[in-house]
Amino acid sequence: MPQEKIIQLGLTSSQEIQAEIEQITILWKKFNDIFIEIKQNLPQLSEEELIRLIYSVIELFSNLPGLEKILSDDKIDDLKNLFDSFLLDKIREIAEEFKNHHESTGYKNIKKIFPSFGKKFNDVINNKNSKYFNIFTTNYDGLLDTLLTGDPRGYIFHDGFSHFNNNLLSISEENINYNKLICHIHGSYLYKRELGFTYKLKNNLYNSEPIMVFNNPDFKEQIISRDNVLSRYYYILLESLKTADNLVILGNSMKNEPHLKKIISKYGNRPELNVYVCSTNPQKIADEISSSYQHKINLVNSKNFIDEDSFINFIDTII
Repeated sequence: MPQEKIIQLGLTSSQEIQAEIEQITILWKKFNDIFIEIKQNLPQLSEEELIRLIYSVIELFSNLPGLEKILSDDKIDDLKNLFDSFLLDKIREIAEEFKNHHESTGYKNIKKIFPSFGKKFNDVINNKNSKYFNIFTTNYDGLLDTLLTGDPRGYIFHDGFSHFNNNLLSISEENINYNKLICHIHGSYLYKRELGFTYKLKNNLYNSEPIMVFNNPDFKEQIISRDNVLSRYYYILLESLKTADNLVILGNSMKNEPHLKKIISKYGNRPELNVYVCSTNPQKIADEISSSYQHKINLVNSKNFIDEDSFINFIDTII
């Protein structure tokens, strides 16, 4: 981007956009508050029983269209009154905050600051003739998806979804085999469960049953394994670790990801896999995964990524 455009945005504008991004990226922490509140209301349940209850309720409400065919209206209302007020409404509220951020000028401003990020990223991959380049994110938001768009507008990385009906997209084996894939392995505020299957909402619509993995780290793998989309993404990550040349861990402390460390240990613990950890304290991440990957770990301080070109150059040097 020409230097003049950066200056024209102004310091205040940049600070405001940074604040918007920070608000998006910390929304997931609100799920901890939900869990604590429910735990206080149901002290007789163990943590494992509570997590199972939460996801059973989500599963129940995703099947309401089918239940409405066999249960009377008053029975359906009883079910809704029992759970809706203290659980699903809170989850929906957080999903709605993600949706509002999506619709705000925040996402547009990000593209203004990094207008050519997607194109440059794509050019590097194509120039190196990289056969597969998969991105796995544990974020629920769409910031990365927004950055990875090109001009004319279109996603450079596919997420495996294709048309299902007017409001929904379904996971497609044809699109899942695309050589540039982005996988939200912990779900998204755009993912919706209906009749036991997960779909993606079109046009950022209101989501009544959002799919976002937010519970105790030790149960994340169980939740993922029961979801048709998340389990597919997880399997792609597993398969990728078997043959990948490079693994870049960017901005995830890995502290609360035992399921990810488990498959790195089982399928990625090989010297020919080059592992890079990027954060403001990369040694901390390296220490966290050292028992899973027992070879040299390359430390990258993300403070060195001062603009889009510095990050693109980093990607260029490792592939």
